[in-house]
Amino acid sequence: MNTYTDDIAVATEWSMKALGLMARHQVVPLPTNYEVWFRYASGQDADLNEEIDNRLKDGKKIDEQVATDLHQRFVSHTSLTDTTLDAGDKLNSEVDKILKLVQSTVGDSTALGSAVREASDGLTNKSSPTDVRRVVEAIVSATVQMENKSKELEKRLHETKGELNTLQTNLTKARNEARTDGLTGVSNRKAFDETLKQEIARATAEKTSLCLVIGDIDHFKAFNDTWGHRTGDQVLRLVASCLKAGVRETDTVARYGGEEFAIIMPGVGTEGAENFANAMREAVQARELVKRSTGETLGRVTMSLGVAMLRAGDSSASLIERSDACLYTAKRSGRNRVVTEAQEVAPKAKAG
Repeated sequence: MNTYTDDIAVATEWSMKALGLMARHQVVPLPTNYEVWFRYASGQDADLNEEIDNRLKDGKKIDEQVATDLHQRFVSHTSLTDTTLDAGDKLNSEVDKILKLVQSTVGDSTALGSAVREASDGLTNKSSPTDVRRVVEAIVSATVQMENKSKELEKRLHETKGELNTLQTNLTKARNEARTDGLTGVSNRKAFDETLKQEIARATAEKTSLCLVIGDIDHFKAFNDTWGHRTGDQVLRLVASCLKAGVRETDTVARYGGEEFAIIMPGVGTEGAENFANAMREAVQARELVKRSTGETLGRVTMSLGVAMLRAGDSSASLIERSDACLYTAKRSGRNRVVTEAQEVAPKAKAG
């Protein structure tokens, strides 16, 4: 078989394996889900495979929401890579054009200098007016050519500046899209992971406080099962809007996964983070949910939240673990509440 045929055979094998896995785990065959499982079947992304394998080993279901999160974390970033490569190609092309034009202009400048020197060398105190006129005409002609080249270079530089501004805009847009949760508009898990590492490093270096709040929508699965995923999506957007409206510019709101949200709060102690978490919990509970298609009132949504403060030697994983532990305690203690490390944290036992 030739290489093309081999590629088809391999891709077909991965495709069949991906579809089989989706059927076995009852995953809806949506394009984004298929991308995740095709990538898993190919074995080309070790981090994605490890994440899925760990979830399967722990008996956790990979439903549509989890698949969306996995797609954002491990697949969506390829669009940024493609955009970056495209921008790089365009930038190289623009730079190449400018270098050639500059080299041409420098060459013309050298030619002008040579023309002036040669003309000057040809003039003596015995030169006639005709000789002088011929020399002046040669110098003027060379000068005009040089001026035209300079104008062309200036014009091209202005055009290139516009091209570079467009490339910068496209890169910024692609980067923001790659770091944003498509459903809620807050940061996605990938952006959360990156930001938390950066903020931990900064707080450690500057010896400042840092708190992490992780919140979970109470009984979200039951809500989804009763009213459907479209209404569930409406709930997620409602919670995200409340959180975005309540944070400072220095805070980061992220969809941590499924119905969980996380808020990174630099420069805030436990008490301040607890007050914020309670304010957000009350803001969410105060919003009455209405089904858009029918106008039917669906009641109110509540959240449970856990707060942990950065300690010396903490990593992202250890800070997340302690915030999670507080969240689980809030769940077990009756939900619709905030628990901090200052309160007793019982052993983990996740509730819905």
